[in-house]
Amino acid sequence: MNVKRFAISLVKYGLLAAALVVTAGLSALTTMRVVLRTQEVVVPSLVGRPLPEAGALASQRRLGLRVEGRRNDPKVGRDLIVEQEPAAGRPLKTQRSIRVWVSLGPRRLTVPAVEGESVRSGRLLLEQAQVPLGRVIEVNDAAEEGTILQQHPPTGETETLAPEGASLLVSRGPGNRDFVMPDLIGRPALPVLETLRTAGLKVADVRYRTYPGVSPGLVLRQSPLAGYRVSPQTSIGLDVSQGGP
Repeated sequence: MNVKRFAISLVKYGLLAAALVVTAGLSALTTMRVVLRTQEVVVPSLVGRPLPEAGALASQRRLGLRVEGRRNDPKVGRDLIVEQEPAAGRPLKTQRSIRVWVSLGPRRLTVPAVEGESVRSGRLLLEQAQVPLGRVIEVNDAAEEGTILQQHPPTGETETLAPEGASLLVSRGPGNRDFVMPDLIGRPALPVLETLRTAGLKVADVRYRTYPGVSPGLVLRQSPLAGYRVSPQTSIGLDVSQGGP
């Protein structure tokens, strides 16, 4: 009887020991899986690579790839990755995903024909075509003031629009010229006024003043002073001597 009980006890202890071994093994396996899942790796550089190549690089480090969107980019070719998050070189736990954005290539714009239009109409046409307006350069020309003489880029479809936008060359009109203001002091006022008006300059203010010892009809003061650049938009003022009482 004692022998039988002893044998039963040995069997029970054996089963218990086996159960403990199995439990320990499962615990170790679970721990290894957790460690593997939480292991950190360095994020690879994916910018400029096609999606298949980027996916393979991510997979080598037990990372996934998730496309967040697509957008135009003037420097990165179509179907290449233009941005990633996290950035290359940053740590990331395995089994996580790298977020990427894919380039649609440079945005193609259709530039409207604005040559011959007024600046106002040209601006409106460019705005409707979503073409930003950059520099507006004015030059003297026989065309009516405000007429667009040339445009860059020319009309048509383009990918090479400058960062600042389209440029326009605009007429200032045939009479709109810049002058260097001459020295008018002491000159007879009537010929001076005629010369200024013939040149298309605007004499906005003529003041007559009594000045002892100075003959009437001579320029006493001028604004702007001699040497300054003036244009038809500049208001010129003169003080002219008048006879005494």
